[in-house]
Amino acid sequence: MEPIQNFLSAHQISFKDGCMLSELTTFKIGGRSELVLYPETAEQCSALIRFAREQNQRLIFLGNGSNILGSDHGCQEWILKTERLAGLSIDENDILKVGAGVRLVKASSFTAKNGFSGLEFAYGIPGTVGGAVFMNAGAYGGSMDQVVLKTHYLDEEGAPHVIEGPAHQFAYRNSFFMQHPSYLITAVEMRLEKGNMQEILKRIEELQRRRKEKQPLEYPSAGSVFKRPAGNYAGKLIEEAGLRGYRIGDAQVSEKHCGFIINRGRATSRDVRLLIAHVQQQVKKKSGIELECEVRFIGAE
Repeated sequence: MEPIQNFLSAHQISFKDGCMLSELTTFKIGGRSELVLYPETAEQCSALIRFAREQNQRLIFLGNGSNILGSDHGCQEWILKTERLAGLSIDENDILKVGAGVRLVKASSFTAKNGFSGLEFAYGIPGTVGGAVFMNAGAYGGSMDQVVLKTHYLDEEGAPHVIEGPAHQFAYRNSFFMQHPSYLITAVEMRLEKGNMQEILKRIEELQRRRKEKQPLEYPSAGSVFKRPAGNYAGKLIEEAGLRGYRIGDAQVSEKHCGFIINRGRATSRDVRLLIAHVQQQVKKKSGIELECEVRFIGAE
């Protein structure tokens, strides 16, 4: 551990060891992690990536942990948390420049209060900007591909790059970065539209009201568990398969929204995995449709 501590000290990078994955994810599930790193700049991220390669150590990049299921057995990989990549500004050309670790709710609120429209849909999504670009997050008719201009990232060797426009390869819950999970998004540039601040804030308030009415926000979860099948809805198919409220241990198909699996208090990763598999099996049996899970699993099996 001493060479690692010496490196982190030399580069002034904060860290924690022995942190629980349950503390790092919105599902509140998971065992002990080996090491959690908190870089504040792209340069520190680049140094970490290079150092990890030298140590033959795999890195896991984590934003708010809102689309993640951590293993009950923890993980040996180092976790690089992006939350301190926190720049947030609008330049003279009305381009939003935002660090990958900025929460979507903060970015949406910031742009609204500055009279810019385009991120209203993102206000209630509990992830970071980097994570949202990674999976092309969206809701209520809006998605990241509609606003992203450029993305700054580091490759697997820590070298900086910028892509723009079609190079993002955005598709439904997909992007260039999902094909290259070893690339780390550090910052994003977005083009938004000038609008009326009060109208924008009113739209955000309306979408948030709808979320509270329809989603089980009172319980830990990873959001929607399954991708939307073409021409259908995962929650509808799950309900039609008779699985509303179905439970394995403390993991439960939400009674409020069947597209969510919630942690009722002491759910384990095993509970959730078994429940996901059961839902997929029963929906396939009932409708012939295969549900694709969009939650990412990290840590030991």
